[in-house]
Amino acid sequence: MVDRWWAGAPRDEVLADAHLLAAVDEALIGSGVSAELVCTSVDRSAGVPRTGVALRLTGEPADPSATRSALSQTLGGPVVVLDEEAGQPDVVASAALQAARQGTAGRCVRFPGQQAVRGRLPVADLVSGTAIDELVGVGVEVAPDAVVDTLGFLRPQWSGGRLTLLVEQGAGGVLRPFEIESPHECCGGAGH
Repeated sequence: MVDRWWAGAPRDEVLADAHLLAAVDEALIGSGVSAELVCTSVDRSAGVPRTGVALRLTGEPADPSATRSALSQTLGGPVVVLDEEAGQPDVVASAALQAARQGTAGRCVRFPGQQAVRGRLPVADLVSGTAIDELVGVGVEVAPDAVVDTLGFLRPQWSGGRLTLLVEQGAGGVLRPFEIESPHECCGGAGH
């Protein structure tokens, strides 16, 4: 399989996970492909942090130029493609593309197998049914038969060439993702 990696540096209003995925999906309508893997990473090289997004496409778009233009317009900036090693128009997008492709950095907001993951699952099932390579415990051991309450929200990260999900001890003896969807809710979501 030939890797079809594209990347961009989305404008701020597109950065939230749901907005980013909607923007990517909208731009790919009619292209004949979808983004099976969508990863974000932060570039701090210019002093001001900027987020890049890398996409692994399911194939070659029917009209690559039109698809690239649509994605660029939706994200609000240039889109780079893996094949173009020299003269990339955006250093943030280029860095995001290389980090995700090499598995060195990036937070995955979409990955293969993600849609089928709901509820509580043994670690072994989560690894065998998704693109996640391993679960790493934060202050807790992770056994293959340990149960993970997915909470309907998984954001694995690339590390050392492996897609890794950080988990921590949850209530009732199960593990839960370290990154949760709404970390600022308290008091049962009532807030103050």
